[in-house]
Amino acid sequence: MIELYETIKNCRICSSNNIKEVLDLGDQPPANSLYKAIDKMPPRVPLRLMYCQNCSTVQLGEDVDPEYLFSQYLWVTGTSNAAIEHSHEFTKKALSQVDEVNMKPYVVEIASNDGTFLKRFIENGCKVLGVDPATNIAELANKNGVPTNANFFTVELAKQLVNKDGEVDIVIARNVIPHVKEIHSVIEGMSVLLKEEGAGIIEFHNAGLILEELHYDYIYHEHLFYFTLKTITGLIKKHSMHVYDIMQSPISGGSWVVYFSKMEKNKSKALIAIEQQEVKRELNSYHRWAAFSNEVRRHAEKLKKLVIQSNEKIPAYGASARSSTLLNFCGISSEHISVVIDKNPLKNGLITAGSNIPIISFKDGVKVVKHEKKLLLLAWNFQDEIVKELRDSDFEGKFIIPLPGNPYIL
Repeated sequence: MIELYETIKNCRICSSNNIKEVLDLGDQPPANSLYKAIDKMPPRVPLRLMYCQNCSTVQLGEDVDPEYLFSQYLWVTGTSNAAIEHSHEFTKKALSQVDEVNMKPYVVEIASNDGTFLKRFIENGCKVLGVDPATNIAELANKNGVPTNANFFTVELAKQLVNKDGEVDIVIARNVIPHVKEIHSVIEGMSVLLKEEGAGIIEFHNAGLILEELHYDYIYHEHLFYFTLKTITGLIKKHSMHVYDIMQSPISGGSWVVYFSKMEKNKSKALIAIEQQEVKRELNSYHRWAAFSNEVRRHAEKLKKLVIQSNEKIPAYGASARSSTLLNFCGISSEHISVVIDKNPLKNGLITAGSNIPIISFKDGVKVVKHEKKLLLLAWNFQDEIVKELRDSDFEGKFIIPLPGNPYIL
């Protein structure tokens, strides 16, 4: 029998054993372990943040079996209007990285989900292939006309793809690299796939925002790594590739998109500026991360007080993975929250992991909230989109906004 998780003894990036705990969020169920009322409650796993004093990489202290986490996945990119909007700008910038003479670039996306982003490349005349281990999501992508290989991406798979269809012009890994235990195999696989003049693109949540805006809800078992520009650059460099540009992304409340290649290129002004800012703000220093723990605990106390002060249950919006960390660490549960509304049909009818709150559809949720005085906006990173939708649906109550920074009433 495979153990559900194991505790690491060495840094996953540089193999140093000089790693220290900087935050303990307690034992929590893996965030997407949503369950049905007839099911057993999901198991709990320690959720601890560690800092490597050798390479500065911040990472989790435990590895959960990836088959448990990813074989049936519940996040569908196409359910987010913000992600769909971002896909257009993302595609335009990606295509600008390759030779204009190449009229039909070959694009591979790792962890391509339902193919929302690859659809944009298809619309621009590109040949595409998605790779995603979630069989349910890969099946959905194929039905939607986006060719998708239902596999974990490794260097061995990369070699097979090159043997079959040749090297690629663009290889993309959006919000997946932090999930990967065998991270060196994935980055080396990207190198194997890429043409010498090709462009690699990695999008990842900005660890600086986790520190400075208290995005601790982004810390959950699927996210093994919390990268800064310095640490992601160091990882890519270990595989003889070079970061040359950076773009900001609105996804997850603030992410970076870095561009790299096998060829050394001049660094963009934007990249140089961000490198300098990280040094000035000490985003890679141990003492900053060690102080983070007390700030998180103070925040959790403030948020729970806001939720329970009305002495009656209130609804919430957003059964995302990050909401699981927030609810469980803050001690907010079905005692305080009546329902969680979510647009994702795969989640409707299920129950949140650990906090045990029923999840209902947007259609049913609108009926529930119409006469409510307050709503906890767990999906705060899509605040503008959700507030508008609920206001348009006649919700006149107040929103409790948990993050970024201190919680407040809107």
